[in-house]
Amino acid sequence: MSSAAASNLPDGVEIVVLEARAVDEMVGKIRAASAAPTADAAVDAWRAEHGDEHYREKGHDHAVVGETLMYLHDAPDGMLVPHAVYPDGSEKVYTDLEHAESAF
Repeated sequence: MSSAAASNLPDGVEIVVLEARAVDEMVGKIRAASAAPTADAAVDAWRAEHGDEHYREKGHDHAVVGETLMYLHDAPDGMLVPHAVYPDGSEKVYTDLEHAESAF
C-alpha cells in the first residue's frame, strides 16, 4: 500500500493485507455473528464501554466477538471489507492486495 493511502487513515487504524480467501472467510464469520439475536445489544454495550468505531457511518453487520467489535463496510467496487476494533480503540481493516488502496 502506498504511503499516501496509509496517510488518509485515522490514527490507530491499520490495514492488514490477507489472501482474498481469508477476507471472504472473515466476512462470512462476521455476518453469521451479526445475525445472532443478542448481537445488537452486545454492540450497544461495547460502544457504551469503549466508544464508537472509526467508520461507524459506513459500517454494517456489527457483532462483538470476544472483546472485539467486528463489522463490515462496502468498498467502492462493492467488496465487503472486514474491520476489527479492539478495546483500546485501535482498529484493523482487512483486505486483499488487489483492494488495499481502494478499500476507502
